[in-house]
Amino acid sequence: MRRAGNALLTGILLIAAPAHAQSPAKLALKLVDVGRYAAFVDETGIAWTGRTAKLRVLQVVEIDFIAAGEAYWGGWQVFSIDCDARTLVRGGYASLRANGREGPLSGGSTKAETIPSGGMEEATAHLVCDGHAPFPAVPVAQSVEQAVEIGRPLIESGLEPN
Repeated sequence: MRRAGNALLTGILLIAAPAHAQSPAKLALKLVDVGRYAAFVDETGIAWTGRTAKLRVLQVVEIDFIAAGEAYWGGWQVFSIDCDARTLVRGGYASLRANGREGPLSGGSTKAETIPSGGMEEATAHLVCDGHAPFPAVPVAQSVEQAVEIGRPLIESGLEPN
């Protein structure tokens, strides 16, 4: 009888376990630019087709950013970068509320454009296409929350890290 009770308890735990055992996808968010936003490339989410990369960039906004009465951390900008042609296609933007809720993705794909110089887009291309990682002293964030903790003080100070 004791074995049957243990087996029943084990069965219940196994049924309930998947809901608790699944962890969120690991992130590796590398800081590439600081200005109006702190921009982090999601290195774990880069998908390659030949020399074209499809990826997301987390744009962290300043502290206390409110829109339509809700607090926001920023949002995800989707890009496709052709490393050989040095062009990008913007694939939409998904807002990210301070409670972690995303989206939806808005805006469709744009026409390919030359990567603008001196900003987030160029810094992203340098990282993705050339392997140039700016700000070596800044740790790679393992979560959106950590990226927000890293990025917001940088936006506020106006200083770029080493």
